[in-house]
Amino acid sequence: MTSLHSKGLESKYTGDMKHDCRSRVSVLLMLLALAANASAAMIGLGDLLRLYEAEGIRVVYSTAVVDEAAPVSRPDRLTLPALRTLLAAHGLQLRDVGRRRWVITRTERSASAAVRQTDHRPVESIVVTASRYELEGSSAATAHDLDQTRMIDSPSFAGDSLRVIHRLPGAATLGVSTRPNIRGGEADEVLVVFDGVELIEPFHLRDFQSLFSSFNPRTIQRVEYFTGGFPARYGNKLSGVLDIAAEDAFEGPGGELGISNFWSSALVFTESDASQAVLSARRGNVDLALDVVNPRLGAPRFYDLYGSLSHRFDGGEGKISAFYFNDDVLLESDEERASSRVDNGYLWADWRFEARPGYETRTLLNYGRVVSKRLGERFSDRAVGQLSDQRELEVIGIRHTRERPWGEHVDLSLGVSMRHLSLDYTTRIDVARNTVAAFLGQPLWIDDDHRGSVDGVSASGFFTARIAAGARSTVQVGMRVDRQTYGYADTQWSPRLAMVYRLAPAWRLRISYGQFHQPHEIQDLRTADREIEYTRAQRSAHWIGGVEHQLSRAIQARAEVFYKSIRHPRPRYLNLFDPYRFTPEVEPDRIAVRAERAFSSGVELSVSGIHDHVEWNLNYTRSQVRDFENGRWIDRRWDQTHSVNGLVNWQHGPWRVGFGFAWHTGWRMTRIPLELAAAEPFIISQHRSNARLEAFGTVDARVSYTLQWPESSLQWFLEVTNLANRSNKGGVDYEISLEDDVYRLDEVDIEPVFPIVPNLGLVWRF
Repeated sequence: MTSLHSKGLESKYTGDMKHDCRSRVSVLLMLLALAANASAAMIGLGDLLRLYEAEGIRVVYSTAVVDEAAPVSRPDRLTLPALRTLLAAHGLQLRDVGRRRWVITRTERSASAAVRQTDHRPVESIVVTASRYELEGSSAATAHDLDQTRMIDSPSFAGDSLRVIHRLPGAATLGVSTRPNIRGGEADEVLVVFDGVELIEPFHLRDFQSLFSSFNPRTIQRVEYFTGGFPARYGNKLSGVLDIAAEDAFEGPGGELGISNFWSSALVFTESDASQAVLSARRGNVDLALDVVNPRLGAPRFYDLYGSLSHRFDGGEGKISAFYFNDDVLLESDEERASSRVDNGYLWADWRFEARPGYETRTLLNYGRVVSKRLGERFSDRAVGQLSDQRELEVIGIRHTRERPWGEHVDLSLGVSMRHLSLDYTTRIDVARNTVAAFLGQPLWIDDDHRGSVDGVSASGFFTARIAAGARSTVQVGMRVDRQTYGYADTQWSPRLAMVYRLAPAWRLRISYGQFHQPHEIQDLRTADREIEYTRAQRSAHWIGGVEHQLSRAIQARAEVFYKSIRHPRPRYLNLFDPYRFTPEVEPDRIAVRAERAFSSGVELSVSGIHDHVEWNLNYTRSQVRDFENGRWIDRRWDQTHSVNGLVNWQHGPWRVGFGFAWHTGWRMTRIPLELAAAEPFIISQHRSNARLEAFGTVDARVSYTLQWPESSLQWFLEVTNLANRSNKGGVDYEISLEDDVYRLDEVDIEPVFPIVPNLGLVWRF
């Protein structure tokens, strides 16, 4: 594999690659065409790229991809659209990797030709930062960059590409939900941003553990995944950020068709000199599989649509996009039945303008509408009840950001945003509970009817300054302010401070501190749990320190310590024994946790590398997360003291093979006494999380083979989740009886999660 040397625009792969007859002929034809216009100013492509570097436009490329000696016409203005046009003539494209950084890659079809010219395709993972901006991009925040290739090739349940984040440090999961708990936080403490727009729960089966994400992997260019200390441009969440960039590097016309056990998908795209259009549609196949395997389990139907139309102009780009996902789910078992219908749609217009290199403005207008309807019923001796929950949410927002240099050593980012939100809700819940609820001291009968409308404004502003403080260190300071006018009107100020210090050429020290707030979102009123009033914003402080070491050109290691304190935590509603129920609000073990404060802390060690055909990473985390309730520190359910996970991807010619593994200490459970006198109250806070489930472990695999033709390709793949069919446990089911004024534990069942799950599929690209 060629290696990468970083020095501004001169970053390149070294090594030799033979050019075949086709590439030599194309260069000759290009020279003849240029000679026909003798009046044009000629310059070598490498020299032109160095002129762009002098203008502050940061690009990285490989000499195996870019022929530096190729003559091109020098444009009148050194703009990005002009550079894109020049590169397109050479079968190349300019790929945005975030924060005003670009990498030159082959277009899809020229890349396919290159694959046929060599017996292997190197694994590429390039993140380059100019020396002036040591804190660019992820800065001192705990962040991971994931590109499309890595997400698709990594093994994951149902081919859900976002689940690759489960293989990174800081994520706690039992493999059921796509939404992990990040560094001890709750699942709803992660901000999801797609193409600059904040999305509200973009998951299929969101009312049933959020089993799948709503994104076609081919519409994702990259993901920036923050697990703490994220920059001031992100707000309103305590724990993490998923910043998903939409794919915009299609070379059309073309598309793909795919089918697997879980999905059927179609994607088409086209591109002209200055415009591009993309349309993606997917349908879940789970209902079709259940019709064959066990139609009594129900009919979970869901699909998602995404489309965009963009146009590049001199100095900028305009784009209109739409994203819609729908669930129409019915699930049944011997004990319960539940249905959920969700319509979640977004429309946005995005305008970017670059007056001159380094001076970028972006304005984004967006509209969102979420309509959900839930029905539930229990018909066993455990509980008898109903749940009807209907909601309609509308969001209209505008966001404006600017980025510009200020002198030679400072880079500024500023932004403001405002959203108008409105919510209408109706909730009806009738529940008759059994002995388990009586044992826990919970109400046996609930007859509630909540109706209401809420509207208001959510506004924010931020600034960030990245300062080159000497030859070895860079400091990032920022401030964010948020205000809400609905429910509990409140204002939050969130300062951020981070530093990177180069200890030695191969060593970097990163330190950051920040305050983060999560207001009670307008859609998060838990009326089914009898929560009818908004509470003040939660507040968290993150202290993070880490050191990075480049062990060799191909291997990097990182160690990080973190401490996160939480003030004013919202009441948390959970099922004490078994969290995996269709309608958890009507279960007899439903309780409210009203902690006074909380914290999480830990140490993360990770090492990653690239060697010829293999890319890998290995991570270890030791952590703890606790609530302070009723004078006691109590572990949260997802507390996992030790965690080890990793990923290995291998590719050679048409073959790609990936293995992922995870092991962690078993999650917390609540063990109850064998007998308890009815006159003696069971104090939940004295018993909650007093035991552990068995340790969790899984090995997942993915193998694919691609048949390549001049204008198309056909790939088959096989994924297997939980390859060893390990019986991992996720909850407990207790049966309790009352005899002679004594509660007795009659039966204990440990509830498993996923068994071995295969996924076989085909993808035709054209």
